Amino acid sequence: MKTIIKNIVLCVILCTMVACDSWLDTTPPSQVPEEDQFDDEFGFRQALIGCYIGMADVDLYGKQLTWYSTEMQSGQYTIHSQAYVYAMGTYQYTAQRALSMLNIVWQKAYNVIANVNNALKFIDKRQGVLDPASYRMIKGELLAIRAMLHFDMMRLYGYGNLAGRTDKSTKPTVPYVTDYDKEMTPQLSYDQTIELIVKDLTDALGLLDDEPITGKHPADYYDALNDDGFFSDRTFRLNYFAVKALLARVYMWEGSDASIASARQEASDVIREGERLGLYQWVTTDLVSTDPIHSTEHITSLNIPAFTDRLTDYYLYNFLEGTAYEAIKLSEDNLLNIYQETGSGENADYRREKLFFRNSNGYYTPLKLAQDRSSGYLKLNRMPLIRLPEMYLIVAESYLRGANIDLTEAVSYLKTLRENRSNYIDISGYTRDELLTCLMNEYRREFLCEGVSFFYFKRIGAADIPNSTIVMSDEKYLWPYPAIEREMGRVQ
Repeated sequence: MKTIIKNIVLCVILCTMVACDSWLDTTPPSQVPEEDQFDDEFGFRQALIGCYIGMADVDLYGKQLTWYSTEMQSGQYTIHSQAYVYAMGTYQYTAQRALSMLNIVWQKAYNVIANVNNALKFIDKRQGVLDPASYRMIKGELLAIRAMLHFDMMRLYGYGNLAGRTDKSTKPTVPYVTDYDKEMTPQLSYDQTIELIVKDLTDALGLLDDEPITGKHPADYYDALNDDGFFSDRTFRLNYFAVKALLARVYMWEGSDASIASARQEASDVIREGERLGLYQWVTTDLVSTDPIHSTEHITSLNIPAFTDRLTDYYLYNFLEGTAYEAIKLSEDNLLNIYQETGSGENADYRREKLFFRNSNGYYTPLKLAQDRSSGYLKLNRMPLIRLPEMYLIVAESYLRGANIDLTEAVSYLKTLRENRSNYIDISGYTRDELLTCLMNEYRREFLCEGVSFFYFKRIGAADIPNSTIVMSDEKYLWPYPAIEREMGRVQ
């Protein structure tokens, strides 16, 4: 009976994932001793799902690090001066609203990391209470979550354009916390921190190399363990191919010739194996009307129940400009700047034609995250973290930078993405600089509402972001550490 009750509880968590606070808040450590919490497989499953719930929080990937703060910093939007996000969107980090957000993102991220480390502290000690398949998958995902959160803290609160810096081996960055204790974790250099990120991801790959999404076992192999759905729909978790995609991101961020080559390999693996296994399907112009979130291209995403409740005050239709301060919108000029392109061949890019609502005041509201069931949208409550097009752009970029320049290969990967978006303008004769501009524009077109473009601009150290009048610099790209971290001696 105890097992049945636990399975019911886990099934509810998996199906709803509606907790606003971490799972530790619903089972306080003072009431549930650690040794009791991890006395069976259910405890480890609960801990892992709790980490994903934490990641989906509004102060992490459920808002701030996807469609809100990082997205507004991409320079593509018209932000009202009274909007709550205005200070962040204009890089005014000393404003109170910005300071509050900067502090809470740091706190929430390291809270999730602490929960990960707590589970990892016990998982090898209690390996005997876990089925071997569950042990490998849970530990692999925990390591991947730890790596992803540290990587994004480094991308936000650390410097970009690492390929152009000479102090990566000495300059300290965000602390990489691997222990669950109260000791202050010392800061390491960028090189050392990236090495730890890569190690966690590589270890995760080794543990996840036969999980369900890899197709190495028959479809019914996990049935006995999956009565609660724990092994189902792997795109909602950091699966094997999501870890490879993360590695591709990390290597591109590091930026050396060797890392760019490694990024190409990881991204190519995702593309090739995804095609072989039939994991992903391009959302073309005939499919986007019912799947604006491009769910069949998700390598990994988060489930956010009642997502519309988070979006409703921001994605507005026929709003009044004078009072709807929070409305997320693009001007017509900005929209044209992103999508307008001339050349030989037809350009019927559906991202422009079908993913925006034109308001009566002339502004455009993005529709990618729309959750309106009456419109026939099929895949709701999903926030993508990594999608297939990014892998194509990483491979294309790897042939435009580094030691192995190959314009023909770069064109091939760019064309695949563009033609699946109904843009058939011929780019085969473009120079390297023209292809790099094309690549940048594809980041802007493809990842509106996802928070990806800001990281691209920061990674390459762009001084000028299209559609923005603000000249960018380290000072503007760098999110400041919370004051308490500086007071404890942290160096940025």
